[in-house]
Amino acid sequence: MANACFRRGTLAKLIVLFRHSKTNFSIMSENVHETAKSGFVDGDNYDQFRPTYTDEVVKVIASIITDRQTYKEGDLQYDCVELGAGTGKLTKKLLNELPESSRSRYLATEPMDGFLQTLKRNCPGLSNTKVCSADNIPVPTEKVKTVVAAQCFHWFANTASINEIHRILTPSGKFIMVWNNKDKKVPWIKDMGDILTRYYGDTPRFFSGKWKTFLESCPQFRCVRHDILPGFCPQWHYEDVIGHYCSISVVASLDNDEKERVKQEMRTVMDKHGLISEEHKVVVPFYTELYVTEKVKSD
Repeated sequence: MANACFRRGTLAKLIVLFRHSKTNFSIMSENVHETAKSGFVDGDNYDQFRPTYTDEVVKVIASIITDRQTYKEGDLQYDCVELGAGTGKLTKKLLNELPESSRSRYLATEPMDGFLQTLKRNCPGLSNTKVCSADNIPVPTEKVKTVVAAQCFHWFANTASINEIHRILTPSGKFIMVWNNKDKKVPWIKDMGDILTRYYGDTPRFFSGKWKTFLESCPQFRCVRHDILPGFCPQWHYEDVIGHYCSISVVASLDNDEKERVKQEMRTVMDKHGLISEEHKVVVPFYTELYVTEKVKSD
């Protein structure tokens, strides 16, 4: 039975059908998609061309992290574990919003070390970081109040990862997913997306909806909130817009010759829509989609 919250934002009750096995922390999982391994290497480039998150959605997430009604203080190791934290786009803003007590109990994890190094430079006050993937999180069982995944759950929407997230969360702990997405109703955004689609193949992506289908079938979590919010809309030089698209994994992983062909095709699209200008910047329309799920207790 599908979780209705992922369709309409309504609540759903699910029955847990199995227990979770313990994780072996001594083995680093290699369950990272090949496109992510090759496309997410240059953390500084990614950081330069990706949008930030709005104050509105950051405040929503921070309020969930700091809600202290659902656990006993001594039972926690972390208020929040962030998975796939990347270069710290969300991390930095959340840390600025959280009280010191929660900042000291915030663990940022990322499977790509190059990205994590950029995150550390962006978040110098963050004391807890780990290189790990979502299916092998080095945290004891039921010691985390909130797990956050920004712009990344579609990469690890699988049984091993969802079991691991369920394992580390306290009873009634929250798993929060958030994405910044470009508005495909805008004609030039659609045309640029059509170029990218040729390269995706089996590479996980938000718009495939496969992550949502998987999550709807998971008895470990029930959805308690779904919001579609206004996003951050940067104003970029047209070459920076192309730089943004080239930071997307399926383009970043191409060889140089093919990447140049893609860039030229993107310039053609932007010229067709009258966006090539040295005088005027291009507004890139984003919206933010937020899902909040709650851990369902195992039998």
